[in-house]
Amino acid sequence: MDSKDIQSMMANLMQNAQKLQENMRNAYQEVADNSTAIVQGKAGGDLVVAHVNLKMQVTKIDMQPALFEEKPEVIAELVAGAVNQGLAQAQAAMKQEMMQKAKNLGLPAELLAQMRG
Repeated sequence: MDSKDIQSMMANLMQNAQKLQENMRNAYQEVADNSTAIVQGKAGGDLVVAHVNLKMQVTKIDMQPALFEEKPEVIAELVAGAVNQGLAQAQAAMKQEMMQKAKNLGLPAELLAQMRG
């Protein structure tokens, strides 16, 4: 095998890696754009419920009337906690969706294991 063969193989490998990266980027965008999934994050029991889509957007926040009997600092903490939990749930749901897409693209099991974190 001479240096031209090695250069050709490396160029081919880089081309395939770029194609795979583009496919994964497109798959991510497709999932984010087409998913109607809404997940919830909760705090203070159910005093605050944050609804989050897979685009990592908070779409709605429900607050029970009893919440407003709390001090402003407590309310702020509970809202932040619900939003953060909702975002974590949305990230986990997106990861699951992307693992399925990656599997459908024929990625090796080793790469899928790395995606699981």
